[in-house]
Amino acid sequence: MIRFVVCKEFSADPQRVWEVVSDVSRVPEFWRGTRELRVKETQRDVFEGEIRFAFPAKGLIRITRDPVRRSMTFQYLKGPVKGTNEVTVNESELCSEWSVSLSFPYSVLEKRIAGHFRKGTENALERVIATASRT
Repeated sequence: MIRFVVCKEFSADPQRVWEVVSDVSRVPEFWRGTRELRVKETQRDVFEGEIRFAFPAKGLIRITRDPVRRSMTFQYLKGPVKGTNEVTVNESELCSEWSVSLSFPYSVLEKRIAGHFRKGTENALERVIATASRT
């Protein structure tokens, strides 16, 4: 099981950071481990469909947007990654909390992949903050 939390402080308007984070169409722009996302809104603020990862694999995903809590929950339902990544926007901090498991053969390299996920998360949060700060 891969579990970790990464938080980055920001000085931008929290609402602007939320606007960037909550734009489902921009997920691959910030989260580079996601090569492609083909989802549709199945009910208000719930998106379901297929994810294609940067490594050669696909899966099923559900993304739930909660504007009140300013959180996005990525539920990896089927594929090489299963579990959740919850991204939250507070007044001065952007956080991502991961709790996922990997299927075989990826599970053999779990420790290495966990480090890769953590570094990718740090970079994704920095890209979101930089984008929100520019506009």
